[in-house]
Amino acid sequence: MTTTLATLLLLLGSVVCDVSGQVCFKLGVGHEEGAGEQAQSLVHKVLHSPWIAVGVAVYAVEFVFWFAALSRVQLSFAFPIMALSYVGVVLASRFILNERISLRRWAGIGTIVVGVVLVTGQQLG
Repeated sequence: MTTTLATLLLLLGSVVCDVSGQVCFKLGVGHEEGAGEQAQSLVHKVLHSPWIAVGVAVYAVEFVFWFAALSRVQLSFAFPIMALSYVGVVLASRFILNERISLRRWAGIGTIVVGVVLVTGQQLG
């Protein structure tokens, strides 16, 4: 495996962990409409939810991927790729949490992808 491919896989692993952790956090605090109105306190949910614990564990794995990637590539290359986390979170929100995503938001996600390609594309090629 080439160094470039390994670095890219580390960065994409970091993105996947970031998205997974965010979904776990949302599941842990409740993703139904009006969930904030429940009597159970947010602190109780955070401290007792297995989803929150999984999210924290996934974030720990993300740090390993991130630090490994940073040891191989410049921050100015790595950090823009992390913008793909925004894309992943919207996709996960739509397909896992069944959230409605507006056309305007999809256009913004497309803009992010184009931006990541513009900022990092030359270094990948």
